[in-house]
Amino acid sequence: MRADARQPALARAPAAVLLDGLVGHATGPYLAEDPVRAKRTAGPPPALDAGARAVRAALRRRGLCWEGEHDPTPLLVPDGAARDRHYDLLGHYSYRLFLRDVLKQRDDLRPERLGRYVGPPVAARYLRFLADAGLVRRAGRGVYRLCDDRIVSFGGTLEWYVAQVLAREFECASAHGLRIAHAAHGGDYDVIACTEGEVVYIETKSAPPRQIVQEEVGAFLDRVDTLRPDLALFLADTTLRMRDKLVPLFGAEVARRRLAWEATRLERELWRVGPEVYLLNADPDLRRNLGACLAAHFRSRGIALG
Repeated sequence: MRADARQPALARAPAAVLLDGLVGHATGPYLAEDPVRAKRTAGPPPALDAGARAVRAALRRRGLCWEGEHDPTPLLVPDGAARDRHYDLLGHYSYRLFLRDVLKQRDDLRPERLGRYVGPPVAARYLRFLADAGLVRRAGRGVYRLCDDRIVSFGGTLEWYVAQVLAREFECASAHGLRIAHAAHGGDYDVIACTEGEVVYIETKSAPPRQIVQEEVGAFLDRVDTLRPDLALFLADTTLRMRDKLVPLFGAEVARRRLAWEATRLERELWRVGPEVYLLNADPDLRRNLGACLAAHFRSRGIALG
């Protein structure tokens, strides 16, 4: 990105955000002179695993202090051996849509009511798995209900899944649902990962594109400006086209910030909307699209003979 006298903070920035180059104006307080500890919202955070420790270190190097504080809302994720099966099923878009319906119909779960995206036999099989995994319980003959009424959204579960994809498929250190209090522009980061000495930030959206507004795009760019990742992704868990709603939203926000960025198609419905800032959907496969964006970024750093 060229230096711009109108944006001196951006001109001094060592790197712009990965996906399609969307970055907001840098602000003075985004780097704290002394790391500020995030306020804990649900008691002491759990011990950090190796991936979370790597993320914590990357945040500290950026002047942000995070000790494992997360959104305390429970996730639709089982414990034990069922977790691996759940992870595999989450690779199917239809299963993710099914789980959204489970949350909507939480008190009266039966195959015939959950057949919007899968047939009744598949819905029945999914319900049996959820029951065995301890996520739903029987409430009558062929009827189930959600076990934990505190689970109100699929968003946190999607964050968990994306972080797991990065860890399992691409061997990235990752953390999800981070809450970094006192960070400039708000401290809610869906997924942060570290790999090859670089930081990747992913904003996940489980809502359909029609429910996403420009202010959310602006908030994403603000968080990018605070974190200064090497790569940033705005992931919409949908198979709908990005160019109809989300590409124009990014274009409008880029124009509002007077950034010299232009959205270009990477492939299919994967878009580079700014320097190392990408917009992607889940068609044909969420994991595959994440990999395509990672490859586009890391290949651009390598030696090219011609």
